Amino acid sequence: MQGRIYSYDEFSGRVGRNYEIHAAGHRLPVKLDAVQELPGKVRQGGSFRLEFLGPHDPALGQGVYPFHFGDEGYEIFIVPIAREPRGIRYEALFF
Repeated sequence: MQGRIYSYDEFSGRVGRNYEIHAAGHRLPVKLDAVQELPGKVRQGGSFRLEFLGPHDPALGQGVYPFHFGDEGYEIFIVPIAREPRGIRYEALFF
């Protein structure tokens, strides 16, 4: 997974789909809630942002976590950006 370049196209068709984060002995289900292409394709794979919605507990801090989507694995740096009634919202930027 390390050194892999993620692309906008890889995530754009998966809004509403569930991923799983393995952290602190938990398998945390998170939903890909938004994928937004960003202007200025500075990086290979394009510039984009992801928003995930996860449960209130456990709350994850800012950091890199292993995400799983079926047999696919990703190492994604996320930042918690909001706590709302439905759960905690996390953002990942690729710029």
